[in-house]
Amino acid sequence: MSNKPENISSSPDAGPAFYRLADVIRITALSRSTIYRRIAAGEFPAQVSLGGRATGWRREALKTWLNDPTGFRALATCERRHGTSGAQVRHVAAADRAFRPG
Repeated sequence: MSNKPENISSSPDAGPAFYRLADVIRITALSRSTIYRRIAAGEFPAQVSLGGRATGWRREALKTWLNDPTGFRALATCERRHGTSGAQVRHVAAADRAFRPG
């Protein structure tokens, strides 16, 4: 078994829209504890709720991290707003890329 990270293709039919933890471990070659430690530090994409107790990682977020692991910064804010139909909508603001905590 190789420790080299796998590629995530950019084509729409390349794979699932979300990856579960076992897939993320295989793709990134990081351990479970390292993944969660980097999420807490803002150095790895956070998982999203898929319903119930299920969580997963967005393909695009993983692709962004794989393209530049050292330059990745988590999103700064995520707030819930109500859309015109009354449904809750998440509004996400990107972090300032120039800011690097010390």
